Amino acid sequence: MKYRSNKNTDHNTRTLLVLIAVGLILLVIPTVSVFWDTQYRIIIFVTRIAVGSKYYEIFARENAGPFLQVYVFNVTNAEAFLSGEDHKLRIEEVGPFTYQEYRKNEKFEVDEEAGVMRYIPRTRAEFRREQSIDDPERVNITVPNAAMLAISSMVSSYPYWTKYAFNIMANRLQSKPIIDINVHSLLWGYDEPLIALSNTLMPGWITFSKMGILDRLYDQSSSPVLEMSIANLDKFQVKKSDGYAGLNVWEYGDVSKRTRCNTFVDTYEGFAYAPRMARNHSIRLYRNTFCRMLDLSYIGTTTTDVSSEAFVYQVSNYSYSINPSTECLCGKINECIDGISDISPCLYGLTIALSNAHFLYANPKVYERIEGIRPDEKEHGSEFIIEPKVGAVLSGRFTIQVNVIIKDVDFYPQVKPFSKMVVPLSYFKIIQPELSEENKRYVRISSYFLPYIVHGVEVLVFIIGLTILVYALCQMYQQWRCFGVQINNVMHNDNPQVETPLMDEKLKTFEINTDMQLKI
Repeated sequence: MKYRSNKNTDHNTRTLLVLIAVGLILLVIPTVSVFWDTQYRIIIFVTRIAVGSKYYEIFARENAGPFLQVYVFNVTNAEAFLSGEDHKLRIEEVGPFTYQEYRKNEKFEVDEEAGVMRYIPRTRAEFRREQSIDDPERVNITVPNAAMLAISSMVSSYPYWTKYAFNIMANRLQSKPIIDINVHSLLWGYDEPLIALSNTLMPGWITFSKMGILDRLYDQSSSPVLEMSIANLDKFQVKKSDGYAGLNVWEYGDVSKRTRCNTFVDTYEGFAYAPRMARNHSIRLYRNTFCRMLDLSYIGTTTTDVSSEAFVYQVSNYSYSINPSTECLCGKINECIDGISDISPCLYGLTIALSNAHFLYANPKVYERIEGIRPDEKEHGSEFIIEPKVGAVLSGRFTIQVNVIIKDVDFYPQVKPFSKMVVPLSYFKIIQPELSEENKRYVRISSYFLPYIVHGVEVLVFIIGLTILVYALCQMYQQWRCFGVQINNVMHNDNPQVETPLMDEKLKTFEINTDMQLKI
């Protein structure tokens, strides 16, 4: 027995099957989104470093960098100290003289196959009068002659005849251990006969003719080619400098002396970090001017106006201490001094050293012959606030002090009062400027709103999918139920309207024949 086909029923069935498929897909999408971590994928896409991306454009152009507040140490008892009347050197802090860094990455390129970007960092500084106490050219100070003291200290380890020759030469050139100078010349270069003579006689050793603190730190002649990771897990981590995965100046080239101290492990330049930083993530800072890495210590978390949770770091209290993480830095001088970091290998052997401002965290013996040193953690300490979801540095400040290590210089009467001292010259308070409104908006959206947006869309899609699926299943159930009733009626002849065409034709033929017979 054949039943009459119902085209409307077939069409409805196909529609319901499509709705069921759509509903299932909409249920699967948010489930996959949760396991796939859509929020993280969006941040990874936004922070990618590829041609045309936002971060590529940032690295390819010159960018305004941190502010440098420079403080210099003025000597107030020069004559009494040099004569031996005063056993201690008295100094006073003068500043700030504020400059702003501008950074340009020359020869910038992205090597996606190797997973790195390469560039030569070039930094310049512009003076900011409105943030300074005065024009540095108008402020005169009395300071130790860093060039003379450093060269005298270096010569102290040479044979006797060399010391004798140095005595004669320094006296003839009339070099002085303490000089009167303006701040600008101290920072950007002043004429020192010993430096000028060394540059003339030994140009392969001393490549500059003037001595200036910032001039030496911003020396562009030795800028390395840096390789930085662009991979998601360790993005912005320093991988190589001039092709080496460590600092050759601290004997990385000797395989037997390779340690964490001279290797680029967990090392960054400090302007950004990989998205989704882990709590207590190990971080070290590196700049070519540091001549070393500085370890950061995780302190805790805080809230900001752009992030509900940010990580707080500071320069480790042990960064300038004698410990396993700094052991490689003790190989170039006769004695490693607790509290300061010798950088003479990066400055032609001149015994210049770095420390925290006012020798913060250093052994007090380092400055026992200096009056005016007042270390204060609040004033001379450090703080870095990092938004972990994006890896953005929200704020940062730390200090670096430039000193001269003076060894046993009793062989030269003019500098003998400085013998076996560490003399501070100046210190820099480095402060990252506030994020632009555009970058604040980006961080705020990524930190505050993106999770709600993503989870909101996931919930909405799930509800829509569930609604469609329930509706389609209900309609399908209703249709199947109606179809079952129709079949049941046909089988029990409860519905005379539902008949086959053959039965209809036979009934009509029977009625016609019967009617004709009655008429006859």
